[in-house]
Amino acid sequence: MTKHAVALPHSGRPAGAIVLQALARGFENVLVWQDRVRQRHRLAEFDDRMLSDIGLSRADVHRETEKPFWLP
Repeated sequence: MTKHAVALPHSGRPAGAIVLQALARGFENVLVWQDRVRQRHRLAEFDDRMLSDIGLSRADVHRETEKPFWLP
């Protein structure tokens, strides 16, 4: 560790590395949320035959598409 690096107590890792890891996790979450929104929009476009093929009802689709993006 250089003399200018700041380490958090007991972690042994520079604070900058911890911040970068937190930012990376946040970015990953945003990507997951975007994908979830995209999938739910696509599901809402399925017709009744397609839903029947995958074993879902309109009520199932409604429940899924009404969920907030952060909920799986």
